[in-house]
This record gives sequence, structure tokens and C-alpha cells, in this order.
Amino acid sequence: MRHRLDTLGQHAALFAILSVVFLGAFIGAVPANAQSTEVQPSDRSFMVSLRQANSWLVPVSKEAPTRSTNASVSNAGRDIFEGHSRLDVELLKSAEQLGVVLPNDVSSEHQSLIDEMAERTGDNHDRAYATIVRQTQGGLLVMSVQTRATTQNTTIRTLAHQTVQMLIRTMTVLENTGRVDPSALELVTAKAQVNAVRVIGQNIEPSDRELLVLLTQHSLWQKPASRESSDRARDAKVRKVAGQLAAEHTQMAQAVTEAARQIGVDLPVEPTTEQKSWANAISSSSGEELDDMYTNLSRAADGSLITQVAHARATTKSLPARIASQTALTLLLKHMLLLEGTGLVKANSLQMTNTPPIAQQTQSNSGSSPQPDDSSTSVGFLTGIAVLVVAAAGTLWLVRAIGHHGEHRR
Repeated sequence: MRHRLDTLGQHAALFAILSVVFLGAFIGAVPANAQSTEVQPSDRSFMVSLRQANSWLVPVSKEAPTRSTNASVSNAGRDIFEGHSRLDVELLKSAEQLGVVLPNDVSSEHQSLIDEMAERTGDNHDRAYATIVRQTQGGLLVMSVQTRATTQNTTIRTLAHQTVQMLIRTMTVLENTGRVDPSALELVTAKAQVNAVRVIGQNIEPSDRELLVLLTQHSLWQKPASRESSDRARDAKVRKVAGQLAAEHTQMAQAVTEAARQIGVDLPVEPTTEQKSWANAISSSSGEELDDMYTNLSRAADGSLITQVAHARATTKSLPARIASQTALTLLLKHMLLLEGTGLVKANSLQMTNTPPIAQQTQSNSGSSPQPDDSSTSVGFLTGIAVLVVAAAGTLWLVRAIGHHGEHRR
């Protein structure tokens, strides 16, 4: 019996060592809030695309109030002009700081848009302006969120964060004019066609159902994990952030539940098996280990989900799904900022965003070739988390086994 206890003890020690080794590598990674001067191709592509969009959105929006006969379109034009003008100033400052060369001239394609809009007036102008601008902003939203979730350059992260916030606001203003055509919700390179007057509808797409399910599962593991971390975390900043996330996941869940009720979607009552393993990893940790585990798992999960939410926000034709995705997008963006503000989020937690399934499905249906995804999936990080969870579970099992045999011996 003593030999068996010794063997169990040795195995327990081995599991503990594996946990410590991985955790040391996990904690020792570069903090995500540390300044990175390297500009990745995806970062540069984001900045160039934003500059190109601003080059024509600013002038056509400046002229919108004088060409429109609709007060809501005039107000939207002013809002978009101011938003993209301020954004362009920040973009140029960031480019100068990072040494990124941006185009100064308007492309021939964008110049043709400026010329076309200059010939339109009245309702003809309003429908064209609302539709074409909304389609452009939808594509920018997805790219900006992708960049915000994955970039390791803090200057670009700040710029992308500002871009997303502005787009969330102005897209809503534009949609509320009632002049956006359904073609504006298709993220393809083809120019949007102005065929209708209003786009608000109750269409139920598989992507809408998938979005609501994903958001529900996210809250089902994040809310209790955040509540527990708000009580048990060692760092006061982590406790505060976790408490705020727990409360706001209630708000997110309510928005999703209401959308599901209106659309007629059955929502899950449990998180996925993988999400349960994340929650268990947090529950089985304590002290600094818990702080790092909670902040990094939460930030990685938020970053993986937010690109799908952004794509849904840009493309859904369902008003309830649009409202839910808008709420989720706003909160996830805020949560990522709060988690990064703890100073504990590591760079490898920013590398878990893939091309979202919704995007893949849309690209397949539209027949367009998928855009290259410069963000990489941190397989090592996921594997490491799995190793840590297994090691922790194995250690716990062995400790219990030792206790059980010890009691039996007595």
C-alpha cells in the first residue's frame, strides 16, 4: 500500500510540475498592453483601407446636407462627415508615428463615386448615399474589429477601437433614415444597387440563429466565471473588472433573449464543453494564477467572438438580431478594453481570431473569393490551456485518490 501511495504521490508531483512549467510560459509571455512598434501586413492593410474610405466618404458626406431633401439623411451626412474627418486626423498622426506611408490621392474608383454623387439630388441622392455609404461602413466595421481584436501594436489598437466606436454610431444613424437598400448589407466588392427604399425586416437567417446561440453560450460561462473572479481574484483591478463584466453579461443576455423571443430561436441553457473547461480552469486556480487565467481566457474568448458579432451587425437583415449584435458589439469592445487595462493580458491571447463561420458562409454563398486572413490562431496557446486543464484535473484526482487510500488504510 505504501508503495502505491508513493507512486501516486510521484504522479501527482509530475502533474503539478507540468502545470507550473506551462503556467510559467503562459504568464511570462509579453503583456498585450506593452508598446509594439512592429506593423504587421494586416495592420498596414487596415490603415490603407481606412484612408481610402475616408478619401471619398468625407467629401460626399460634406455635400450630403445640401443635396438632400430629407432631414434625417442631412443629419446623418453631418455626423458621418465629422466622424470620418476626425478619424482621418488620428489616422494620419498614427501613420506618421509608425512610419506607414498612406495614399494621398483619391483612387479612380472612389473619384467616380464622388462624381456620381455630385450629380444626384433629392430622394435619388438620399437612397444612393445611404446605401453606398452603409455598405462601405459595414466592410470597415468587420476589418476594424478584426484589427482591434488581434493587433499587437497599441497605436493601431487605439485607432481601430476609435474606428469601431464611430462606425457603430454612424451606421445606426444611417440605417434609421429608412433609405438603406438591402444590397448594402452584403459585404462584397460589387457596388451596392439602389433598388428599394427601406431595409428593415424580420428575415430569419441561419446566421442570426447562430449569433444568438453563440452569444448565449458566451454569457453562460463568462458571467459565473466573472462573478467568481470578482470574489476570489488577488488583484483589486481584476476583481473590479470581473464584477463589471458579470453585471454587463446580464445586460447582454437580456438583449439576446429578447431578440430570440421575437425571432423564435431556442437558446441553449449550458455553455459548450470547451467553455466549461475554461470555467473549471479558473475555478481550480487561485491568487496570481487565477488573475492571469481569468483575464487571458476572457480576453481571448472576447476577441474570438467579436469578429463574428461585427459581421452579423454589418449583414443581418433582422432588426431584433441587429439590436442584439449592436449591444453585444458595444459590450465586448468595452470588456476587451477593461481586461487589457489590468495589464495582465498577454500577446498570445490576441491571436485566437479566425475568419468567422458566418463570414465563410457568406463568402461561399456570394461566390466571391475569401479575403486573406492575416491574423493567426495561437495553436500553442490553446494546446497549453488544454495541458493546464488536464494537468490540474489530474493533480486534483490524484490528490483525492491519495486521500481516499490514506483513509482506507487508517
